[in-house]
Amino acid sequence: MFLVETPVQVRRCSSASSRSAYSGRPTQMRMQLSSYTVCAGILSIEMRTLFLGMAGVFSHIVLKRLLAAGVPVAAVLIAGDQFRILPPPTPPAPSALHLLNPHLSETVVHLAWQAGIPAYECGGLQGPELSSWLTDLSPDVACVACWNRLIPTEILDIPPHGFLNVHPSLLPAYRGPQPLFWQFRMGETATGVTVHWMNQGLDRGDIAAQRAVPFVDGMRAAHAEALCASSGADLLAATLTALAQGKAGRQAQPAGGSYFPAPTADDFSLDATWPVRRAFNFIRGTAEWGIPYRLEVDGTLHWLVDALAWRPGGQPTEPTTGVWLRFRDGLLWARAKAELP
Repeated sequence: MFLVETPVQVRRCSSASSRSAYSGRPTQMRMQLSSYTVCAGILSIEMRTLFLGMAGVFSHIVLKRLLAAGVPVAAVLIAGDQFRILPPPTPPAPSALHLLNPHLSETVVHLAWQAGIPAYECGGLQGPELSSWLTDLSPDVACVACWNRLIPTEILDIPPHGFLNVHPSLLPAYRGPQPLFWQFRMGETATGVTVHWMNQGLDRGDIAAQRAVPFVDGMRAAHAEALCASSGADLLAATLTALAQGKAGRQAQPAGGSYFPAPTADDFSLDATWPVRRAFNFIRGTAEWGIPYRLEVDGTLHWLVDALAWRPGGQPTEPTTGVWLRFRDGLLWARAKAELP
């Protein structure tokens, strides 16, 4: 059975055993990691882990929860321009916005340095330099949470337990680079997260664990992303524990599924024949992209920037701000582009 319903909690334990977290180039940095045990079953894990991510919220949340769960991360690798070790980052400047969402300016590089973990960036995953570094690092497994480049087979094959990816959909549905966008656009009322092994197919590797995540009316993208990242990190930690036990489930993806490319401006168009709830949630979930929504109603073209409310049926009232627009089964109250200063 591959489905993991409840994450296994992991705690730090005192132990005389330890192993070097970094043994490669191009620095002599060294650190020691203590062993860890699973609270249920007292299992020592030594899953030496490489974490791959990007500067956004999704990667930040996953890494933070893995570290809190006691996963021994040996190095952090982010997408960049060239292969190099990263210097200590500048501390995030305090602000009211930062207090509301501390993930806005703190990245996985900050987390790595706070934990004493070396952080690197790479321009691509080809070439002998990166392959040699990864071989010297000798991770047992690599964990990926948001990555924008295909990983070649010769890199995927280096860790004995392969590469595990956290994907914010219930695969095989919504493969591709922006699955949450397309789930909002298609009117889904629930999403989910999948932990799967990576192969040469895009989001087509065997499934290790999945969990459903509900959509709430009016949910913003940041909220959906945080829910999927948190749930995915817990599943990933549980999968690493199962790997250490030799009990990790693995199941090929079912036939079929779907793939969606990166969205373009045309994908922000609306259709007045949609259910109004779908239009409302699509705009709310993708407004932070900053691309106006094209909608034609009764021969009049509207450009919308945000959705304020919706209601089934009824007659529009005269709003003090915004505009009421009729969809198939109700009315959408939205903010139009012309209203912006």
